[in-house]
Amino acid sequence: MLLVVYPVYVEALEYYVDNTFATSGNGTISAPFTSIQEGIDHLVPGDTLLIRGNSTGRSYSESLAISVAGNPSQVISVKGYPNEKVILTGTTGGRVNADEDYWVFENLIIDQAGIAADAIRVNGNHITFRNLEVRNGTREGISIEKATFFTLEDSYIHDFVWIDAGTRRDAHCIMIDTDRSPSISDIKIVRNTIERCSGDGIQIFGVSGQSISTYAKNVEITDNTFIDGTTQAGLTENALDFKAGDNVLVKGNTMSGYKNDKTIVVQKGCRNITLDGNVIRDGLSGIEMRQEGGALFIQENNSIIRNLIHDMSSYALKFDGVKNITVINNTLVNIGTDSFRFESGISGTPSADGGLIKNNLVYAAGRPNIKAAYSNIAVSHNGWFQVGAGDMSSGNDVTGSDPSFIDSSNDDYRLQSSSPAIDAGTPVGLAFAGAAADLGAFEHNAGQDTTPPSAPTGLILLP
Repeated sequence: MLLVVYPVYVEALEYYVDNTFATSGNGTISAPFTSIQEGIDHLVPGDTLLIRGNSTGRSYSESLAISVAGNPSQVISVKGYPNEKVILTGTTGGRVNADEDYWVFENLIIDQAGIAADAIRVNGNHITFRNLEVRNGTREGISIEKATFFTLEDSYIHDFVWIDAGTRRDAHCIMIDTDRSPSISDIKIVRNTIERCSGDGIQIFGVSGQSISTYAKNVEITDNTFIDGTTQAGLTENALDFKAGDNVLVKGNTMSGYKNDKTIVVQKGCRNITLDGNVIRDGLSGIEMRQEGGALFIQENNSIIRNLIHDMSSYALKFDGVKNITVINNTLVNIGTDSFRFESGISGTPSADGGLIKNNLVYAAGRPNIKAAYSNIAVSHNGWFQVGAGDMSSGNDVTGSDPSFIDSSNDDYRLQSSSPAIDAGTPVGLAFAGAAADLGAFEHNAGQDTTPPSAPTGLILLP
């Protein structure tokens, strides 16, 4: 007997939730479920749950748990109904436990309402949160614990503040918790706004002595806006704090107002960290890469490229226990103390060993502070304007009083066509437009004159 088995295709369904109905129905738009959890419990791979709201925000008091997985071709979706606001809140516990694979949550307001629990916990793979507002907690906003291929995009994460008997405690807007799992990887955090956290905007957490092989891998943090946003001194920490990262890209972000601590701190043997094209402004200090955890946890192969760091009351860049550091084409402006600071937490160990520091433009800053010598680093072709280079000087540097920015009063630190920083650099692997690389974060395009125009004359004001 020949047995032929034909595949069975199940049509993806749409279900609806509306808690204004007196009784729960079968999930159709005319007879919707009355709770989100009931709707979730009916979903199978490929299904979508649409939650009805209103123009101001309709509240659902629930804690959501998922117990079935989607698959690569049949993702399960939970969404606020188009053009309606849905608020998921509650009186106890967290709001979402995302423990299964291939789910999408979007167009929702997650209000933790001050409850002492993480708002969202992620322990599944291939999960996406999109267009969410996550707010008002006293623990973590989003805790990524045992996840791969997680994406958070186009969302607003804010106001996670934990005060315990008058003392600030850490409540991070986003936590990537490698202490919970040795295999967190492929995390994307893209185009979000993150502000007012009594811990860090994003922390990649790891315990002291943890094996570097268990660090979070392939993390991308791009095009986000981080804002301290608080008025209380000492309430916040860092925009980014990496304690356990390996192969992390931080690119195109803006970070402002972190006056209580470093804007970015990288430590505990993190490696292959690339900070590229970020704007760091109006804070205490810029970027610190520091040794912590002993000689086995010195950081390696980290890069600081094309960043603009300006208006810091303390230092711009600090290195303590790093190997093979690349610092190229950054612009450092209005730095209150040290433009560069080198220290060493291990006696007899150089502050930095191996790498290059080239094509940077420093203006109106403190001279480099070398508390512990660095070694085997190629330092040349930097620009020092209204600041001395000290022991970092080279015969290929450019010095002067004015780098000719387009409009520094409005924080436009691109170069005018008359700038002495144009074509003053050396090849470092980045594309350049002129005869040679320019200094600083912004390559001048010779085909587009950026010299400010003269004021117009001879104009007649018509009635």
